[in-house]
Amino acid sequence: MSESPDINNLTVGKGILYFTPTGGVERDMGECSAFETTPGGDTLDYFSNRVGIKKKVRSVVTSASLELRIVANEATAENLAMQLGGDTPVSGGSGILTFNIMRNTEVTGSLRYQAQNDIGNKIDVSLPSVSFKPGGTFNPISEEWMEIEISGEALSTEHTDGTSDFGTITVTDQA
Repeated sequence: MSESPDINNLTVGKGILYFTPTGGVERDMGECSAFETTPGGDTLDYFSNRVGIKKKVRSVVTSASLELRIVANEATAENLAMQLGGDTPVSGGSGILTFNIMRNTEVTGSLRYQAQNDIGNKIDVSLPSVSFKPGGTFNPISEEWMEIEISGEALSTEHTDGTSDFGTITVTDQA
């Protein structure tokens, strides 16, 4: 692993997102222009009452979360169903898929990002438990390339040794 400072660590990220619905088969989500992770959580602060002005003397983390945002650019029935809470698309004939909007309140599964960039380190992401709820934006009328915004969260996975986490990131130095 190259240590900073090293300009070889500068990365132009490109890659492929794969989603596996619970009980289903992994699928390539197609062209995606964004895959964002946002860590979050809550803290509990303690302020000393021993002096005239309260001063923070301790802060502890009481919860952890990892929000996800995907911008899918391929208008497939599967991507739209993830964003709109749809059920599994069914064939309506040659090249036609139909699904019911807001049939599901949650789509669960796993998400995997496989880096394909030519510039910089490759950063692979594996999230074994994710949940997507209806939300985000979809605009079928535009003069721009279509974007389907899919929002969700990674869920913590318990391991046999008693530890838990949200997944893994693997960084591979550029060749």
